[in-house]
Amino acid sequence: MSPDRQAVLLVEGDIVIRHPLAEYLRSCGFTVLEAATGDEARTIISSDSVKISVVLADMTTAGSGFALRQWVLERGDDVQVILAGSTEKAVQQAGDLCKDGPALTKPWDHRLVLDEIKRGLARRDRQ
Repeated sequence: MSPDRQAVLLVEGDIVIRHPLAEYLRSCGFTVLEAATGDEARTIISSDSVKISVVLADMTTAGSGFALRQWVLERGDDVQVILAGSTEKAVQQAGDLCKDGPALTKPWDHRLVLDEIKRGLARRDRQ
């Protein structure tokens, strides 16, 4: 599956983490938009300028990645939401909050993130 023209919204409060991952995903052919908070992410998703295919969000980012996922699901958009937590324990403790989609452990391995985005796009295409 080619990532060409697929837009990824990367929601991460720490620019030192967000920017290198965004650059990596751009080098893989994705259009990448960046947000530092859930509110910024909602503004981007609500705009008509770019159709977001995948949202990759930190679980604990300002505005809560969980709340952002719920908001996206309630909108009914055809958007895959992938959450990430700082440790495996944080991901496990999220329990039912992650039942509706994948969760990644941080620190993010760029290749694993790319693989999860591709799986998310494949899930979306099957729906």
